[in-house]
Amino acid sequence: MKTRVIVIGFGFMGQTHVGSLLNMPDAELAGIVDPVDPKERLTTITGNCATERVSPEEIGAIRHFRSLEEALQASYSDAAIIALPTKLHYDAVIQCLKAGLHVMVEKPFAISLMECDHMVRTAEETDKLLAVGYVVRRMKEYQFLKQTIESGRLGNLKYLKMTRITGIPNWGNWNDPEFIRTSGGSLFDLVSHDIDFARFCLGEPEKIEVIKNLGGGQFKMISSIMRFRETDAVIEGGFVTPAGHPFSRTYAAYFENGTLVSSTPGKVTEYRNDKTVEHDFLPDNPYFTEAEDFIRAIRTGDASRICTGRDARETIECCTRIAEAIGYPLPEMKERNLL
Repeated sequence: MKTRVIVIGFGFMGQTHVGSLLNMPDAELAGIVDPVDPKERLTTITGNCATERVSPEEIGAIRHFRSLEEALQASYSDAAIIALPTKLHYDAVIQCLKAGLHVMVEKPFAISLMECDHMVRTAEETDKLLAVGYVVRRMKEYQFLKQTIESGRLGNLKYLKMTRITGIPNWGNWNDPEFIRTSGGSLFDLVSHDIDFARFCLGEPEKIEVIKNLGGGQFKMISSIMRFRETDAVIEGGFVTPAGHPFSRTYAAYFENGTLVSSTPGKVTEYRNDKTVEHDFLPDNPYFTEAEDFIRAIRTGDASRICTGRDARETIECCTRIAEAIGYPLPEMKERNLL
């Protein structure tokens, strides 16, 4: 029997996850939850990178629910993938967990550590899987970096630099100051990918220092250094002008006996004393792999390949430390009624 999944939010990432589920043999798309007709969404939504998308014909027979409450009552689902604006994550996650669904929620998990903690506790109390979509962990060039660090084949990692830069988003509500504030801005929405991956490779940082903070509001570029026991990682990124500035993600990893450089998705150049090697990974869809790992974890109980809510909570703590250091105006989160 297939795992029945509802997708909550049919913006750019919601459409990406729908495209994955439609091509997954062990999953069935049980419904799309969005206040707007999905076919209308397909004509208006854009994003910052190419992902698996869907056509109106592919979703023609999929049930459309205008509210989460309606979907929870009528979809008879096993799991939910939540792709809503960050400020809506908490309520949707809690509702789904308490309704008996396993949950994968898009990054960032939340921008309130209190909300992160309560979502994690609720998942444990309901004995449901809670995953967070830090998809960089599933990208081949980044997996290659992690494998190189763990194998020690180039010696110890001495220094790591990661960047993630894009133009001011022209999707979502990124011209609305309140939306920016409640999303955590570029720090939580964009740069947290590399903060998460540095943790994934190197463990928890002993110290985090801010090197530079440029501009305010959505035009924010942040450079910080995460100090680990045996190495340092510089994480830099943010939104820049103009909006048409192309999205880019890069890393340079300096080892005792060589260097890895990735400036193009799917490609890594390895420099050693004796030769230079070009690693060109076959095209794949990390979003599909991420969703597939979530479905597999539900079916087998093995959560080793997903980013759990408890793990993602530590990434949010790192982001919060940076936000506090630069005086970033995170919204005040009043304690909710958690009964």
